[in-house]
Amino acid sequence: MRHTQRFRESGFTIAELAMVMVIIAMIVGVFSQMLISANQSASISKARVDINRSLHISMDAIETDVRQTLRFKVSGYDGYDTFAKDKSFPDSMQVWTYNRNTLILLQYATTMGRGSDTREIVYLRTPGFDCEANKTQQPKYKKIVIYFLKDGYLHRRTVYNDWIDTYGNLYTGAPANYFCMNSTDANKFKIRVRYSADSILATGVSEFKVDYYEGDVLVADQYSAPATSLRVLDAANGIKVTLKIQSPSGQVSDSQTLMIRKTNNL
Repeated sequence: MRHTQRFRESGFTIAELAMVMVIIAMIVGVFSQMLISANQSASISKARVDINRSLHISMDAIETDVRQTLRFKVSGYDGYDTFAKDKSFPDSMQVWTYNRNTLILLQYATTMGRGSDTREIVYLRTPGFDCEANKTQQPKYKKIVIYFLKDGYLHRRTVYNDWIDTYGNLYTGAPANYFCMNSTDANKFKIRVRYSADSILATGVSEFKVDYYEGDVLVADQYSAPATSLRVLDAANGIKVTLKIQSPSGQVSDSQTLMIRKTNNL
């Protein structure tokens, strides 16, 4: 009897065991909450870094393109500057029209890609001229760069002029007979010309807004009649771009506004 009594006195009661379990559960809960908070903090920090990187990459690309721009456009095709059309739609006559979510830039085509220090303007070869002696008198080949927002993605699309000969027909001859280049370079450039290039600069974009300026003055009626005012942006020499990006969870967002002047130093 005495042995049994001592055994009971040295054990734990149900109440004591329950209290220990409650304490352990509280400790686990606290550490779990700390771990969750740490993970959330890390995710938010990563989202901020990713958003900041996307903002800078996008704005750097837009700034480089704007500075090389000949003029801002209200359409991807106006029958004068370029033959470029948006060929991603079944209807080949589908054209890009501008709005606050679209930026259309007319540029000279270059032998190298955007931002390269060795890029040179591409000249067309026309009858009656010697490219070696009179290259700068040849017409300059043009392209259109289009920034547009679709389903939260900021796209950058490059579309070159259709490959048209001096009579307005699709050119079928050797590239070196069309461009003022040697055969090797002309064949390489032909590959870029025949296919439009499309890249996605940023995801999770909730706002992409473009305003056009002549000096410090906002261009009047720049969005009121794009179909009838094809040259309304001729005087524009700068833009203000606003870009806003948010994380997939929606917890983090950031924006950047940049004023860019075109210099056309090519």
